Order: sequence, then C-alpha cells, then structure tokens
Amino acid sequence: MVSPDPVSYWIVLLDIEDFSPRPENAQATLHDELYEVVAFALRRAGLGFGDCRVQDRGDGMLILVPVATSPVRLLRELQRGLDDALLAHRKKYNENHRMRLRVGLNQGLVIRKGKRWTGNAINDVARLVDAGPVKRVLTEARRAQLVVVVSENVHKTVVLGGYPGIDPAAYLPADFVTKHGEPRRGWVTVPGYAAPPGLPANPGEPPGRATGGAPAPGGGAGRAGGGTGTGSPVPPPTLTARDVTGSQIAIGEGARAVGRDDVAGNVYYINSPVDQP
Repeated sequence: MVSPDPVSYWIVLLDIEDFSPRPENAQATLHDELYEVVAFALRRAGLGFGDCRVQDRGDGMLILVPVATSPVRLLRELQRGLDDALLAHRKKYNENHRMRLRVGLNQGLVIRKGKRWTGNAINDVARLVDAGPVKRVLTEARRAQLVVVVSENVHKTVVLGGYPGIDPAAYLPADFVTKHGEPRRGWVTVPGYAAPPGLPANPGEPPGRATGGAPAPGGGAGRAGGGTGTGSPVPPPTLTARDVTGSQIAIGEGARAVGRDDVAGNVYYINSPVDQP
C-alpha cells in the first residue's frame, strides 16, 4: 500500500513529569487537567483543539499545528499560556497532583494514516523531550512549571529571529547522543529563569562523530547561550547519582555505563522514545 503524501506541521509534544509513579487517582486528575491547561495555552496562541490534530499519550499529548500558524506567536504564547495555566493548577491541588511539563517544539513532515502518525520530525522532538539534560533542567528548576526545548531548526529560524517576546539569551543548548549513536542538540529555556539551570553556559561545539564512528564530545567552549565560539576545551561534567539510572559505571578511559544510560565525557547517551505505532 502506498503511503499518503506527508504534510508539514508545527509539532508540539508535552510530557508530564513523574507521571507513572503517582497514585492512579492522581494520574486521572493530571490527565484531565492537561487538556484544560493545553486548551488555555492554545487559546493564547489563537488556536483551539479543533484547529489542530491531537494524539493522546496518557502521560502527555502530541499536537500537530497547521504550518500556516505563526511560529513566533505559537512559541511565545504557548510558553506564557502553559506557565499561567500550570500556576493556576498548582494553586488548586496539593503536591501529589502538581503538574510540571517538558514541552518540545519542532517543524517538519508527518505522514498520517488515520490515528497513526510517523515522521522523523516527530521522532526528533520525542528524543528532545526525553533527553537526559532536558529532564535535569526541570529537576533543577524547582520553582518552574515547565521546561521548553526546541529543535535546532526552530532555534535558528524563530528564536534567533529577534522577534518580540522571544529572548535568545534565555536559551542554552543541550547536547546528547541517542542509543543509535546519533548526536543531537536541542535548545532549552525555562519561563521565569534568565537561563535554564543545570546546563553549562559554555557547552562547546555540537557533538559529532570521531573517526571510526565513535561519538566525539563537544569542542572548544562557546559563547554563553550560543555554544559556537572557540575557546578552552570543555572539561567533562561532574557526575552525580542522578546521571546514571539502573546502571553500573566504570571510571576511566572510555568510561561506559552498562544498562539503560551511557555516559562518555561530556556526551549523554539515552534511550530514545519508542517510535510512533
């Protein structure tokens, strides 16, 4: 069977922090409240659920926004709307029902077959939202309601465009490598913070591949927020218990964690989310 032609969308992925460990009644409340929170934020961006394609993910939501939508308004008002709605949610519920979100934004082609959506743009934003450095930022930003991560393309075309209400200095790069050895860089911001906590201000060059296909860590230190300038070599990060989950780690040359997560130098290895069914 021939696949339908792909369609271009703005792709928004939302994931609720620490959803599965909650009691079932808390999960049900969070699931229902997520729709209220997102509906409010979409209205701020001049949209409604009827304007978008929505896929329920239980602990989150995948939204395909028409490509004709202003990306500047979408990014700016979605952040503001989500932050305001999540703050209102927090005032209504106790800590067991607190909702904090990791939110990703990308743009690209999607193939839709009924309720099944596929495309590299969806896979990429899922990897961004699930990346270890992005999760760490939300952990460090305890007073924040959400963390937002955008793809390199969105950062280049929207964030760096100098548009009103979007501050490029509030974004820092987060580098990681997928389980398939693919280097990735997302750009992270946290509403209410001048810069996202838990990320180096001078991360160096984006991760690449060394000779023989082995992932290479970032190069020289870059400018704060940009990560593109040259400078002193970037030292590897200090690892803490939360850097390795369910693994044993060997310290030394070519250190490698055994299990779900790998760590090598200043490059994070994670398992990427399962592709769309």
